[in-house]
Amino acid sequence: MKKRLFLLVFLLAGISSLPACSSYKMDIQQGNVIEAEQISQLKLGMSRSQVQDLLGTALMQDDFLANRWDYIFYLKKAGKKPTSKSLAIIFKGNVVQQIIQ
Repeated sequence: MKKRLFLLVFLLAGISSLPACSSYKMDIQQGNVIEAEQISQLKLGMSRSQVQDLLGTALMQDDFLANRWDYIFYLKKAGKKPTSKSLAIIFKGNVVQQIIQ
């Protein structure tokens, strides 16, 4: 009888600790990580290839707005508010005309 009671208590203790194991939340990161140093190097008059070398491939390149590249970054860390940043670059021809932060 004591063995059965011990076994029952042991099983209940093990089962009650299971939900704690499943509470892990992953960090979610999407888009381009753009540092302040990279933004400071971005200048009006740069070519498309120079921008791509500096910042990488834009996350969004609209077929209808071929002169606009959008760099978007989203980060959600467990237990914290999500953060997002965006940067848009407008080209005139092959040259940066405007930078929108």
